[in-house]
Amino acid sequence: MVTEPKQKRSRKAKRRHRPREEIVYYVVAIEHWDWGYSFSLNGERQPIDPYNEFRHLHVRGRLLHPKGLKTERIELTLLPSRDLEPGARTALRPLGVGSLDCYGDPITGLLSLPEDALPPILQMMIGDRFKFVVMHGTKFTRWRATLHGFRLETKVDSDDLPEGVELPD
Repeated sequence: MVTEPKQKRSRKAKRRHRPREEIVYYVVAIEHWDWGYSFSLNGERQPIDPYNEFRHLHVRGRLLHPKGLKTERIELTLLPSRDLEPGARTALRPLGVGSLDCYGDPITGLLSLPEDALPPILQMMIGDRFKFVVMHGTKFTRWRATLHGFRLETKVDSDDLPEGVELPD
């Protein structure tokens, strides 16, 4: 039985490029926030650091945009990380700054931020200045969205958002 040799693809054949992902803006009106802190001994077998320190800012709110998800309740956890300090982060190759999960009610989000950003953010939260969290990233696929960036805002103007994103009065 003789088989014919496989034909090679021409070098000029075009490669298929993945279509660009649509960027979606997620706008959250902050309704409540809380801050937690814990400090303990590290119980790992071979710890890098003898202590565990955990700080996080927990933000609850209402998702103003996009509409049409199964809930508009959202809870975000902002975690400070030493890995995001300017000297340490140059070696990182991140895929995002956080993610949103829409498995239940509420939608949950986990966001990373540089450790030194937490004190001024807490001061603004204590002063009741921040009113919105604006995030941008991928659209939900399989109940998860990857976030490429976020910002905390005192107010959001329609000029700050892409065309088509409307906020309630």
